[in-house]
Amino acid sequence: MMRFGLLGPPVLFRDDRGGPRSEATPVVSAKSRALLAALLLDAGRVVSAEALEDALWSGAPPVSARASLHNHIARLRRLLDDPRRLRTVPSGYVLRLDEGELDVHVFDGHVTAARAAHTDQAWERVVHECAAALGLWRGAPLAGLPPEVGGYAFAQRLGEARLSLLEWRYDAELALGGPRLHELVPELAALAGEYPLREVYHRQLMLALHRTGRQAEALAVHWDLRTRLVGRLGIEPGAGVREAHVEVLRGAVGDGGAGEPGDRGRVPACPAAGVSPGEPGGPVPPPAQLPPSPAPFVGRGAVRDSLRHALTAPGPHPVAVISGMAGVGKSALALRVAHHLAERFPDGQLHLDLHGAAPGRTPLTPAQALTALLRDLGIEPCRIPEQPDAAAALLRSLLAPARTLLVLDDAASAAQVRPLLPGGAGCAVIVTSRSPLTALDGATRFPLAPLSEEESAELLRGASGRDGLDGTDAARLLVGLAGGLPLALRVLAARLAARRSLTPETLAGQLATAESRLRHLEYDDLSVRRSLEVSYDALAASEREADRDAARTLRGIGTLDLPAYGVPLLARLTGIGEPRTEAALDRLLDVALLEETTYGRYVPHVLVRDFARERARERNAVDTAGTAPHWYAAVAEQVLAAAVGPGLDQDGIPPGSAAA
Repeated sequence: MMRFGLLGPPVLFRDDRGGPRSEATPVVSAKSRALLAALLLDAGRVVSAEALEDALWSGAPPVSARASLHNHIARLRRLLDDPRRLRTVPSGYVLRLDEGELDVHVFDGHVTAARAAHTDQAWERVVHECAAALGLWRGAPLAGLPPEVGGYAFAQRLGEARLSLLEWRYDAELALGGPRLHELVPELAALAGEYPLREVYHRQLMLALHRTGRQAEALAVHWDLRTRLVGRLGIEPGAGVREAHVEVLRGAVGDGGAGEPGDRGRVPACPAAGVSPGEPGGPVPPPAQLPPSPAPFVGRGAVRDSLRHALTAPGPHPVAVISGMAGVGKSALALRVAHHLAERFPDGQLHLDLHGAAPGRTPLTPAQALTALLRDLGIEPCRIPEQPDAAAALLRSLLAPARTLLVLDDAASAAQVRPLLPGGAGCAVIVTSRSPLTALDGATRFPLAPLSEEESAELLRGASGRDGLDGTDAARLLVGLAGGLPLALRVLAARLAARRSLTPETLAGQLATAESRLRHLEYDDLSVRRSLEVSYDALAASEREADRDAARTLRGIGTLDLPAYGVPLLARLTGIGEPRTEAALDRLLDVALLEETTYGRYVPHVLVRDFARERARERNAVDTAGTAPHWYAAVAEQVLAAAVGPGLDQDGIPPGSAAA
């Protein structure tokens, strides 16, 4: 039986018939160590030959790299118990790992058990689980390997988990007392020296000194820590240190309520804030913030399965981005999947609306979002660092040992989301955004399209409560006029549910007039027009030229009713030239106001087309003098092209059409 080690330099362990570990096989060659580490970091998944070459030759592989890589692969296979563990596939290599064969996975299991025991104050179990986990630690993960191997966040997460294990173990040993207390002092003194700003080790050192009769030294530790915190950071020590200080001053030797200052779930009190909201005996429960999933929910079966798989696959913390146009059902899908997976994340589910495209709301800054998440995790506002980098580091530290699901709804950009991502392997993140957030590294993307005709009819029937809609001409017309957009269908369903005398035929007749369709797609707080206005208004008011050009281009689309549009036509129509038009179209794609069906052909959703017509009419009085010549020039160019030969369809005007 073979096992693998990454908690230190990469190593192979051979067991005697499944018994205790009897032989460790170090990987002597530096390149073999890098190769094994790169494969273990992505065990079970294909690692490309190019990625392995970068790992072995620090991003600068020689001409002979591919042949040398084959040789290193062959050497590694000879070290394995079964050469078939390392398979060659067309795009690279796959290393197979069975359950319990990687020390990191065993380590994570002990961390989870230790965390649960610490929460329950089952101190003997805490000591057992922490000792088992720390016994696997052979040194810093990935130490000595080139950075091209990757795994920086992996190593950071494991390092933070080790510090948490030490914290929990010393809490337990302080609670259990006995002769071991004397041995804690030098160990905690070394940790306090190595981490001079980590208050927990200083608190534990104060208690260990005090409970072994060294009160003066305990007070000196407090004085040194407070001087350092006030001098460097301008803050007072937290609640745990203050409570330990009071115990030392009172000379209250005994069990000292060791469980009190060591309770990770507690909310630290602010200076002069009085009593902490998280009093001893009342740990903060894990957050359960998911809003209800919209009902009824129809369709999306394939994407739901893919999303669930992506969020529960082994490996580093998964991030899934659900993108699509306004009202296409991104948040509904995210909540549906999040509720389904909630039990897999026992440390809580966080939900944060980032207001990336919310009517009347400004998108949250990363600092505001970090503050909201840290408060939801029990950190008092005065304890939250003012610098976003420090706040992000604190968030990662809190989530490192946890299994928490984050739903970040309505993101504006990758820059808004990036500081909010956890580093722990036990966490998962669902992000919804109109943009696919392609600048967010490592995310799996799930673009949403409108519902099919059958799914649209099912949603309309279920949300309206009108069972007789099935198969009627009016229902089919309503579905077609809504363009499969769930938001539009829910508005129609709400109108039908609110007025039983309103027939589907009457409502369909109202919507059939394109000039007034969006007026009938508003009900209570649901509005297709408002959801589209957010993106358009942000573009029109932006200081960036490409954004303002994008708003102008959308208005240009509203002046011509074509099945599709191309860059040359829109450049003529807006008068801004083809390079600026291409940049404008990129922005319209990014905010999901257009779809590129094939390269260079841009198609708006039917309701976006109606919205563009409204914006074009509103700006007509302002833009007529400048736009009309361009409009006529564009159409004349298409007519001329129709007369002399092909090429017309690239701008969406078929020869002989009414537009031409």
